[in-house]
Amino acid sequence: MVFKFEDDQPFPNENNQIEYKEEFSEKVKREIAAFLNGNKVGYIYFGVNDISRSIVKIFSDEEKHSIEEEISHWLSSSKFYPSPIGLINIHVESKLFYIEILPGKSKPYFLDEKVYIRNNSESVKASPDLVNKMLINQNLNSFDLAESLNQELSFDRLRAIFRRQKIEFKPKSLGFYNESQKFTNTALLMSDQNLFSIKIAVFDGINVNQFKNRKEFIGPLPEQIDSALEFIDLNNRLSSKITGKPQREDTLSYPKVAIREAVVNAVVHRSYFSKSPIQIEIFDDRLTIMSPGSLPGGIQIKAVLDGQTLPRNSQVIKILHRLNYIEDYGTGIRRIIGSYSLEDKQPSFNAQEDFVKVSMPDLNYEGHLVEQKFVNVIPENEVDSEWSVKILEYLNEHSYITRPVVELLLSVKKTQASDYLKNMASDGILKKIGSGPSTRYIRI
Repeated sequence: MVFKFEDDQPFPNENNQIEYKEEFSEKVKREIAAFLNGNKVGYIYFGVNDISRSIVKIFSDEEKHSIEEEISHWLSSSKFYPSPIGLINIHVESKLFYIEILPGKSKPYFLDEKVYIRNNSESVKASPDLVNKMLINQNLNSFDLAESLNQELSFDRLRAIFRRQKIEFKPKSLGFYNESQKFTNTALLMSDQNLFSIKIAVFDGINVNQFKNRKEFIGPLPEQIDSALEFIDLNNRLSSKITGKPQREDTLSYPKVAIREAVVNAVVHRSYFSKSPIQIEIFDDRLTIMSPGSLPGGIQIKAVLDGQTLPRNSQVIKILHRLNYIEDYGTGIRRIIGSYSLEDKQPSFNAQEDFVKVSMPDLNYEGHLVEQKFVNVIPENEVDSEWSVKILEYLNEHSYITRPVVELLLSVKKTQASDYLKNMASDGILKKIGSGPSTRYIRI
């Protein structure tokens, strides 16, 4: 597949490994993303006409180096996720200028939040089903072991946690470095700079109409767990009943064991290929925790409830186990269920393509449980009307929403539906994708 300037022409037709470009442009990003999601090495040749399949332009050394810098800038930015650094070879030394793209191990690779694949000679957007299959089949430890995009990391807060536990802090043994002595994503997740977060919202009542409080926690994962548990504990009501017995009966709204296991499980088993936060919501009647990503490896929820486990982030698990956040692998769900074993109310579990959710009933709530819908934890003043709540609830079950859907959902006319979506986009709640008839909106 490696052609030289002197090779006989015309070259072979474009296919799922070969792409020809007469000029360099922004469109090259899409080709790179598609080859990253392939199974074979891909090649993009510059100065070659895709119809005649012959060389029509020779790039100067200055042009080649300028293009090399531009591509390097793309790869080191957040346009590609996860980072494809190390998978792209730019051959400026060759008279026939070309890029070599190795298939990545951390599929799917996203470009501006979209996934592209090669369809014969074209780079096209992957279907949602295919993206989901990639997520299911991805190497479960690939995020942990991959090189961190951010190499400016510090660990002051993690060191403090190790000191409190009286454990020696040894970054190398914790999996913080790869073979090139670069920081891994394991190091990123344990660093002061970690931006993967836990968001918690407390609501007044049993719906999302009125906020009482909210918090977001970033930084090292162990610190996030501590902070989240402390915040939830402040909102875990204690109810006391006087009975005929000498002692009164005290009941917490939520068993502490269940809360701890649910929060730790969410942190340990979430997909870090998704940038979405872990979302915790506390209502008068229930506490819900949603972690991004499907269950790892295509495992089913029934198998998890039966005790089967398939760890997604093995290095994270090892570190948290070492710090005594995890007592035993694969027992979290059963501990949650066990903590409710003597109660009439029971927790529920829901696993979908893009999230896993646990809902725990408030043992002190005397009313009936409402239908347990999960909504995005959103900044203050964003949910100020019934229509915006319905739109966000719809987006919890679907990847995007369109104007015709809003018309049916809210029983409104075309202009009003369009205004609702535009207002939510201008407020930074939704993001507009596409134009014309293909316009759709996604959550930010």
